[in-house]
Amino acid sequence: MTRRPKPAPRPRYQQTYPDTLATTEELRALGLRPGTSGPDAILKNKHGNRSGICALFERDKAITAMTPVEPS
Repeated sequence: MTRRPKPAPRPRYQQTYPDTLATTEELRALGLRPGTSGPDAILKNKHGNRSGICALFERDKAITAMTPVEPS
């Protein structure tokens, strides 16, 4: 049995990130959604005593979000 190669590590940013990347909320506000199944980068943020991580996606890979049709 052959092993699959490990994927390349995702870039990690702290507190700020390039304009070419966006969070899912930022994409959603533009009527878009991520065009990849996994994040392209990771954002580590810290605010006071709280910290967390957030997925970042390439803006140029984003696709139009499909909105559900409201029943008539």
